[in-house]
Amino acid sequence: MKCHLLRNQQGSALLFTTVMVVLLLVFGGIAIELTYFGSARRELQRSMDAAALAGAGNLGFDDTAFPAARAAAQNYAGLNGYSHPTAGTIGLNLNGANDPAGNIVLGIWNGSNFAPSLDGTQVNAVRCQFATTIPTSFLRLLGMTNLPVSAQAIAVANPPLLPTDGTCVFPFALSSCPFLNAGAFSSQGCGAAATFISSSGQSPDTNAGTNTAAWANLCGTSTPSAPDTSNAINGAATGACNAGCAVPEAGTTIGTNNGMQQSVFDLLEEKFIEQFNASETHQVTDSDNNVTYSGPGWKVFVPVIETECPPGPINGARKIVGWTEMVITQVYDRGNGCAVSNPADTNSWSLCPQPLNSQGPAKPDPNLRAVFGRYKCTLVDSVASRIPGPRSALGTKLRLVR
Repeated sequence: MKCHLLRNQQGSALLFTTVMVVLLLVFGGIAIELTYFGSARRELQRSMDAAALAGAGNLGFDDTAFPAARAAAQNYAGLNGYSHPTAGTIGLNLNGANDPAGNIVLGIWNGSNFAPSLDGTQVNAVRCQFATTIPTSFLRLLGMTNLPVSAQAIAVANPPLLPTDGTCVFPFALSSCPFLNAGAFSSQGCGAAATFISSSGQSPDTNAGTNTAAWANLCGTSTPSAPDTSNAINGAATGACNAGCAVPEAGTTIGTNNGMQQSVFDLLEEKFIEQFNASETHQVTDSDNNVTYSGPGWKVFVPVIETECPPGPINGARKIVGWTEMVITQVYDRGNGCAVSNPADTNSWSLCPQPLNSQGPAKPDPNLRAVFGRYKCTLVDSVASRIPGPRSALGTKLRLVR
């Protein structure tokens, strides 16, 4: 009887071991297959990332650049395949009709959402998407013959900031310091005050900090003369936007000067009053999207130049690192004091004398010439152009967003 029980136990152990080995093989195979599936999915995602970046980098500034963007996305997807037992090449359809369900979709990224579009003046993003199936081996035992795999990527390449109608390049160069490390060189960052105080770079008792700007020669590296600066101011005021030369690109050098030509300030005061009185409310925000200025002013497009940080006197040839929009909020012209009544500009209002500001100084400062303004955080690489061209040079503007 005991021998019979022993033989039964040996048979049970053998059966148990056999079942366990089979289960281990099955689960081990499934684990290997799922690992392979995960690897294929990651490779597919990298392919879509590359395709979207390539497409966005070839967007231009109107719809004539769309075919090049689609072709680049298709090409980079094909160059970045994924693991597949029989086929790992990705063939994206060009989707010229821009069907939202297509592989390559052009559209507008607004910071949180993507909307398909063929508006050449607005399109700033490319969405690449691809779906397929991968055949299984061990999972077939569970009735799963294929596993679906898909990936999607959206890359954005914002175009240069487009000046609104009547916004011209102004002969005013802004220091690049406020754009570095969110303005870590001081408490001032983008969206704060840009102040042109004096040729010495010293600041009066304001909240604006040290000198952050200078006059700019938009046509060369020589010191900007009073007549040339006046002509550029007149052009910006009339909307003619004619500096007398081709507007320089980022990376080139221009002449700068902190000199205080009285004739220039007199003209600037006159044109600023005209523009200020005719203006609507402008809003400027900082890098955290906090409103730093909301009020009237003269909106202009200005070059951003390399300077030491914090900036002192700004003179001589300086390299352009980009462009931005600036709202001029006040002009202080020696014995005339503040040109306009603008309490919204807290950086200059305390300087405005009576009776303009009942709480201000009794008399204008006869030694003070100053331009006050606020500038946007958006730093772009070139003046807006209607000529199509690749955006791949916009390194800081080309990125994956989803």
